[in-house]
Amino acid sequence: MKLISLQSGSNGNCTFVESCGIRLLFDAGLSGDATAMRLGKFGIDICSINGVLISHDHVDHVKSAGVLHRKFQLPVWMTHKTFEQASQQHKLGRFEELNFFKSGERIIFGKIAVETKLTLHDAADGVCFVVDDGLRRLGVMTDLGRTKSITAAKQNNNFNQNNEIVDNKIASDDSKRQRFFEGFEERQNTIFTENYYEQIISTLDGLLIESNFDIGMLANGTYSAPLQERIRGQGGHLSNWETANLIKTAGKKLRWACLGHISKENNTHDLVLDTYREIVGSKIPPAIASRYEVSEVLEL
Repeated sequence: MKLISLQSGSNGNCTFVESCGIRLLFDAGLSGDATAMRLGKFGIDICSINGVLISHDHVDHVKSAGVLHRKFQLPVWMTHKTFEQASQQHKLGRFEELNFFKSGERIIFGKIAVETKLTLHDAADGVCFVVDDGLRRLGVMTDLGRTKSITAAKQNNNFNQNNEIVDNKIASDDSKRQRFFEGFEERQNTIFTENYYEQIISTLDGLLIESNFDIGMLANGTYSAPLQERIRGQGGHLSNWETANLIKTAGKKLRWACLGHISKENNTHDLVLDTYREIVGSKIPPAIASRYEVSEVLEL
């Protein structure tokens, strides 16, 4: 099994995974031509892709789903709610055929299964993915939001503006939940056990996961207070500290972790890696998924 991040960040996300002769793209946040060109650097013909799976409706993950379908005849999978929301907000264009799945379902491609795992990100029906070929399990986990265990860890470690310790209370008034969709509150209280993400990661051999922001840079940066609250809130993103502590729980099975969806304004690669090494140590080698370039080939 191999993974290549074609790009990861708010300017566009797309991840290539191959196993057992099946080639998949997770998310469609690059232009069609850029996706084809970056795959071509590795000798991969974009027309050989067996499916494009969309995690959620935000533009940096879905904007080129229609282009990949029409220009390269690629089949596309997403949930009904994701399609409805994305169609209202973005110009996806016409689909001759669209494949729908329900969040939580397994999708079978030949000899591999893709598990769709509901997330707490502030999207209409967001999911992350686990690819299972019977021998290895690979997670593609960005735009996660916070489960109870992550929130509790933050509240027990009040980080200050010098980088380590700020109050990270979750916004409760409606004005700061404006991006949340109907049913978000109910979704929080369904399958999200306290250690929901930890349980997923504990089963994985490889992992691409967001490490979105540095706590000090976000607190001292140019983002408005409501936007900072959204990013730190329950439907937002994970900080370097939170991501590293999640990975630290993985145990012996995880062989490597690729850290992505790194903010341009509120993070740096050096901060991501420094925080990771401080918390995780050297037992699980890290890699970086850049917001500008393709990653190395990561294999299991």
